[in-house]
Amino acid sequence: LAAGENPQDPRMKKTFEWLAKLDIKGTYARALRANVWGKLGRNSKYQRNLAEDVKWLLEAVDSRGTYNYVKGKRPQSAAAWRTWKHSWYDNSNSQLAVLGVWAGARNGIEIPLGYWKLIEKHWREDQNPDGGWPYQKEGLRPHSYGSMTAAGLATMFICFDAIYYRQFISCKARTDYLPIVRGLQWMDKNFSADKHPGLGGRWYYYYLYSVERVGLASGYKYFGKKDWYKLCATRLLKKQGGSGRWGGLVETSWALLFLARGQHPVLFNKLQYPGTWNCRPRDLANLTRWITRTFEKPVNWQIIHLGVPVSEWHDAPILYISGATPPKFTDKDIENLRQFVLQGGVIFSESACSRASFNMAMQRVYARMFPRYELKRLDRNHPIYTLHFKIRHRRLMGISNGVRLLVIHSPMDLSRAWQLNRYATQADLFNLASNVYFFVTDKGSLRKRGVSPWPIAESFSPIETLKVARIKYAGNYDPEPLAWKRFSILMGNKYRVKVDVSSPMELKALKASDWPIAVMTGTSNFTFTDDERQALRKYLTDGGVLLMDAAGGSKSFSKSAGEEIGKLFSSDVRYRLIPIDHKIYDNSSFGIDKPAGKKPLPWVSYRRATRVLASHRPRLKGLWYK
Repeated sequence: LAAGENPQDPRMKKTFEWLAKLDIKGTYARALRANVWGKLGRNSKYQRNLAEDVKWLLEAVDSRGTYNYVKGKRPQSAAAWRTWKHSWYDNSNSQLAVLGVWAGARNGIEIPLGYWKLIEKHWREDQNPDGGWPYQKEGLRPHSYGSMTAAGLATMFICFDAIYYRQFISCKARTDYLPIVRGLQWMDKNFSADKHPGLGGRWYYYYLYSVERVGLASGYKYFGKKDWYKLCATRLLKKQGGSGRWGGLVETSWALLFLARGQHPVLFNKLQYPGTWNCRPRDLANLTRWITRTFEKPVNWQIIHLGVPVSEWHDAPILYISGATPPKFTDKDIENLRQFVLQGGVIFSESACSRASFNMAMQRVYARMFPRYELKRLDRNHPIYTLHFKIRHRRLMGISNGVRLLVIHSPMDLSRAWQLNRYATQADLFNLASNVYFFVTDKGSLRKRGVSPWPIAESFSPIETLKVARIKYAGNYDPEPLAWKRFSILMGNKYRVKVDVSSPMELKALKASDWPIAVMTGTSNFTFTDDERQALRKYLTDGGVLLMDAAGGSKSFSKSAGEEIGKLFSSDVRYRLIPIDHKIYDNSSFGIDKPAGKKPLPWVSYRRATRVLASHRPRLKGLWYK
């Protein structure tokens, strides 16, 4: 199920029927079966089976908040009690049982608050002084090691969310809960993808499963600066046997449960920063689960922090910043946020509890990030309100560069509805987030996990060098400052062509001998001065080529371009569509094979949101002599 098998497959249905008939006595099996039912969702016909397994697990917990392999009661005699106290429980059974109960909670089954407090008490008391967790604190394997520390962390995250539920409503919950802080410090220090910390090679695959449960419960992408999923997945793929397995059946199952986390794309990165960044710990967990269920497109979320390079932020197209107090960003932080956006990302911020102090602080942050653009209220007819759902809550603000929204900001609280999972009574706020998703991702097109839109420059010996001048004029001449840098990296990586791109320059400084190609981009109408027309006319008659780009498909810029080009020359020239058989489209020089007996035609992809033609042909216009 976790790896994506269709629940309606006859083999799967047969398995469910077999599982449902079993009278399971063991904690491990009950907990795992509850997770099976949990993966089927709350509308499954096995919801009643899930409730029965959760009830069994709730009854099986002992007075200390721990579990044994089977249900058991505390012995009455003192001697038996001493033996039971130290050995009649273990944190492995205890972890799996809690995960089974949590599967029920995430599928609408009400769990008594007293249960979570009892579980929290045990795990808090069983935490070792070094911040890690053992198998048994005063029994077998009392030292801290990887799988049990991961188990303790996952359990504490689950308990923290359940116990402090009401404090999240008023943005008063602590985000520095000491058992979690100390557990994360242990993992930061001891995490390894190559072995099981504290146990070497034993139970390595179970350790990976426990680590993945921390990711599910917390959303954290990193232990310190270590991308735990990337490192462990790389290691797993190297260890896989030729038959496709890792060790035996159980080890292979653990490995698949771990790897399955990576097959779904990440929609949101939640930013951890100095400040009240996590008032609503389960906001994105609930939101992405609702999006997955609603659109039948599994999406994930995760937490990142400011201590890692911007290149690692691109797992997700949207960086989500929530807060109830002014964030404490340094100059470097603000530059990194700006870099993420200019590399193609979008920031989506919201004021938890609708705090004015956070709103004002973010306005100052955005003014420093993008001084040329203004954060302002989006028009009520903006497509973000109508793209998929019709939204009543139309209070978003944004920063646009004329091509796309760089920033989306909600001065009103959104995360409370997501945290409380009120997808029925506050459906508009879930629908709004879905529209943001579709708007940012071109109607739902998400990259695979770990694939960045920003390329890594490879070293190469250039076979050719192209010098390109960027034109500066009285208009929005530089909406995407890194676009040509990205293009030059791609040209070098793919074709070994070095593209030397200038900083934006005035037309009067343009010389065809120095810059055989010039590019001009824009998002709105413009008018050249007489001096600019004269300089451009000379550049073109001297042999230069001008590429004009209506960024974002701007109709006003395209119209102005046609009008200005018409003013450059006499009536002996005309401005029209370049035919598809023109030599400018002959890409054979780039090593692309021609179809037998045919000239290769270029294939152009258009964004879904702007596609108006059922064609993949390019639409370039040129200036022609009659």
